[in-house]
Amino acid sequence: MFLKSKSTVKEEVLIRKPIVTIQDFLSKYAKYQNLSLEDGITFPKKPRSKEQKVTPTVQIAKPEEAQIISEIFKQVYQNTYPYKEMESPGEIQKMIEEPDYLWMLFKINGNEVIGCVALKFEASVKSMYLHGFAMKKEYQGTTSLPKLVMAGWTVALKKYEKKALIWFGEARSAHSKSQFLSDLLGLKPIAFFPKKDIFFNQEESELLLILYDEDLITKYRSKKTPKIIPRILKYYSYVLQRYQLGFPEVFDHVKLEFDDIRTKTIKQNLIYQEENDNMGNSLITFSIKNSDAYISFIHRPFIRIFEKTEYKVSNKEQLFVFIEEVKELILKLKIRYWEFFASAYHPIHQTILYNSGLKPFGYVPCYKYVKEEDVFEDQIVFIYYEGKVNGNLKLIPEVENFLKTIKPTWDF
Repeated sequence: MFLKSKSTVKEEVLIRKPIVTIQDFLSKYAKYQNLSLEDGITFPKKPRSKEQKVTPTVQIAKPEEAQIISEIFKQVYQNTYPYKEMESPGEIQKMIEEPDYLWMLFKINGNEVIGCVALKFEASVKSMYLHGFAMKKEYQGTTSLPKLVMAGWTVALKKYEKKALIWFGEARSAHSKSQFLSDLLGLKPIAFFPKKDIFFNQEESELLLILYDEDLITKYRSKKTPKIIPRILKYYSYVLQRYQLGFPEVFDHVKLEFDDIRTKTIKQNLIYQEENDNMGNSLITFSIKNSDAYISFIHRPFIRIFEKTEYKVSNKEQLFVFIEEVKELILKLKIRYWEFFASAYHPIHQTILYNSGLKPFGYVPCYKYVKEEDVFEDQIVFIYYEGKVNGNLKLIPEVENFLKTIKPTWDF
């Protein structure tokens, strides 16, 4: 038997199969699949470990622990967390009590909570949303925590395998530890949200991270060929290489000739609706009388953003009018960020958005579930944002390579 040289070992590490799908992750961490979050997961401290100061446990949260979770968010983010439901014990308790919500707590010394993370299963769109990760500052470097998070994540992946086909979350671009942890979970960068959030009274950009089921791209992705404008090509090239997609149709010189009479009629028949929640946010909808066309989005006044945009139109004039109305609302409400996921099959839609001042920041395969056809359609991330992206970026290599690949319109 011959000893392997260091260079050979290094080469083998470099060619080790990357995690691309949920099944890749489950195969790599099969030893965690049968652990129980209900009973709690603990990895005993190694006898000679000097770095591991504490031995944490991860387990499912109980409704009566909602108050503790809200206090962690207030402490960690110094009362600046942009999504205020995470500072509300009542709202957190509702989440914990929902059957499709999975709140995991990290504890030490038996029952002292030091951190949390949440998973929300959306059965109607076959997706899982990772959010609400918070860890007390003094424990953020605890060596056994990444292993615990991975174990809990593996248990959740196994439980919802083939039910949730797309798992996603956002990570702060100014916090490399959250990016590193997401990377450990197999979540890979796929879009950039410039200046979306405000933490500690500072604007920060976010990254959209994603992990797919192996069947999603091959079995459930729409058979329609994506139709994109040239400005989307660099974003498509990134996912083409990672997920082995087919080639799109590229539509150059898309002409926008609007019917003035139709446009005027649409404006005369616009309907505005606003539904407020108890956290100060609102769902805003523009629709058209005697039509099923609409555009809707969430307004978060605390950080002055529009997000979670959904739309349906039957002609370009409808979309044009909707965009113009939203732009007026942006000026009125002093909105600094608008997030729009557009169809990857309508180059006219893409052109209208681009000409209206929204810029592309990512191509996301299989992001929209079409229930009637039981397929997932690709979408393109368009963003309106004010000013310039600040230099407060702390990036892991995976994220830095992603941003270099898509060559955004700002320097970093």
